[in-house]
Amino acid sequence: MWIFWALLSALSAATRRTNEKKLTFQLHHLTIGLMVQLFALPIILAAVLLRGDMLPLAHLSYKFWLPLIAVCVGFYPLNAFLYFQAIKRSEISSVLPIQSLLPVVSLMPAWLILHELPSLIATIGTILIVAGVYALGLKGKRLHHPLRPFLEERGSLFMLLWVVLNAVVMVVDKIAIQASNATFYSLISTIGAVIVLYVNIRLKHVNEFGGLKKHLRNLGLTGSLQGTSYTTYLLAISTGPIAYATALRSSNVLIGSLLGIVLLKEKLTKPKILSFSLILIGGVVLALGS
Repeated sequence: MWIFWALLSALSAATRRTNEKKLTFQLHHLTIGLMVQLFALPIILAAVLLRGDMLPLAHLSYKFWLPLIAVCVGFYPLNAFLYFQAIKRSEISSVLPIQSLLPVVSLMPAWLILHELPSLIATIGTILIVAGVYALGLKGKRLHHPLRPFLEERGSLFMLLWVVLNAVVMVVDKIAIQASNATFYSLISTIGAVIVLYVNIRLKHVNEFGGLKKHLRNLGLTGSLQGTSYTTYLLAISTGPIAYATALRSSNVLIGSLLGIVLLKEKLTKPKILSFSLILIGGVVLALGS
């Protein structure tokens, strides 16, 4: 069942990418982050009620509360900054494939903390994904230092840091989910995200609420897709291995990249074609490794 949830999460994540890119030129990253989480809440609440997953807060242990507080306070503001700055500064077809490193980076903390060991097939898939991300920085037929694209382009660096941040948070998420359930944790963490992001907006004196009316359609669509993507992703990692579920969900970066080329008229280069191909094959192999 986790495969279905991971694929649904990938589809809903991919279809919001071009909207997010447009919004980065119109609003502060904290404003986008807050409104997206706010519009995601009805979708997540509906999922909790339909599944009957509501839990009494008083009965939840520290294994739920400590990860929740850590994620809400430390993750959401930084996540909004890194992600929205990355897609604002660079073509989404250039930086989204870097997200494919997420299942690769998540293998280590998942192994150390949750004892989820990758198989030989999964390791081969991992190598193919890394090769795909490396191919993004190729100039002609010459090889390059693997860190060069991240040092030369701020958008790529921000997305790489986003990957590292999310790889750690995924493990923390799973601990909290095991102490509750996926949809309920999604609901409470999203409420926490709304509170923390609003406080950050006030502390940084960002005041864009008066001009939000003309952006409500894009924000509402993006938030609804975010709610669907986040909840189905948590359902996936609650029932399957983190790295494998994340690998399937990472197919959204290819769909999102192609949408950037088609809808935003970004250039389709040979390195991008090679990168997309390797990442696609690597993702399939990594999924089969489960």
